[in-house]
This record gives sequence, C-alpha cells and structure tokens, in this order.
Amino acid sequence: MKSIIIVLMMAAMPLMAASQTRLSAEQQKQLIDKIDKAATTMTAMQCDFTQTKSMKLLSKEMQSKGIMLFKRPDRLRWQYTAPYDYTFILNGNKISINSAKSKKSIDANKNKMFRYITTIILNSITGGGLKSAADFRVEAYKAGDSYFARLYPKKKELKQIYDNIEIHFNPQLTMVSMVKMKEKTGDMTVVKLINVKTNVAVDEKMFAAD
Repeated sequence: MKSIIIVLMMAAMPLMAASQTRLSAEQQKQLIDKIDKAATTMTAMQCDFTQTKSMKLLSKEMQSKGIMLFKRPDRLRWQYTAPYDYTFILNGNKISINSAKSKKSIDANKNKMFRYITTIILNSITGGGLKSAADFRVEAYKAGDSYFARLYPKKKELKQIYDNIEIHFNPQLTMVSMVKMKEKTGDMTVVKLINVKTNVAVDEKMFAAD
C-alpha cells in the first residue's frame, strides 16, 4: 500500500508544480505596477472576512469571521463578530483594541513592532507596498487565472515572527482576495475577503481610536 501511495504522489508532483508558475522579473514588474495603480486609486473599502487559524499544537482549526472597513490613507477597522466580539482600529498612529472585557490604546510611533504590523496589515488589504524593497523580498506567481505575491520579511523583528506572507489577488488585479500568513512556528493564518465594495462612503466615526 505504501508503494502505491508513493507512486501516486510522484505522478501528482508535475501537476502540483504546474499549478503555480513564478513570473520573470519583467512580468513581476508589470504585475506589481498594475496592482500598485489599482491600490492607489482605492479611496475606501468595506467587506466581510473569514479567518482560519491552523496551529501545530492544535488538531482543530480555529474559525472566525467579521467585517472590515478601510479609508485612505491610514484608517482601518477590523472587527471580529463571531465567535467573539473583538475590534482592532487604526487611525493614523493611534491604535485601539477593544473587546467585551477591556479597551486598550497604543501609540504606534512608540512601538516599533506595532508600526511594522500596521504597515503589513494596510499593505496586505490594499495590495500596495509591493514596490518597496526595504521590508520584503517579493516573488510573484501565476496560479490558474489568478496571481499572488509571496513576501519574505527582511526586518529582523518581522523575520522572528513570519516565514512569509502571501497576498492573493482577484483575476482583474483590482483588489486582494486572500492573505496567508505563515509564521516561523509553522502556524498559518488565512484571511479571505468577501463581498468587497470599493470607493464607498465610510463614516469617519467608525475609526474613532480614542
């Protein structure tokens, strides 16, 4: 039985390899230029999201869902609605983390790690920042009709947490559809954005971080 499984795996390897193709340097530049252009024209966005967390120490995946609001240049509301109520708000350099039991305010300017994390979140949501070579080494791939960028952190603080981050785009390259964050521990977080609406009116009160 074991030999049959090995043969099947070997036969499947060429198909698995063909499922995604790394782009050439020129193709990657053209892709990033197109994504960056779409990101810079996005003034606001709202959507639902699902999040799946896989941990090496747990056999069962953790599922959650919520809503997200974004407003250029640096307003973000990331709100979990199930299975718990938890809200992360970014307003410039101000961060507010609210739960049913507590409320915490943070100045991102005074916390280097939070400053890096907020930059990652904003860039992951919009697809922007792929041109910057200071924080990540970027590899772009085509998978079927879609594309994704795999980011490898360069900063020491981020390298201690993440192995890589994948940002997946819709076939039109106009918005992010999924983000995969693989940690050094082997844990994986997958966020899927659904029911996405761009350049909509978003109430500034939703980003109150005081």
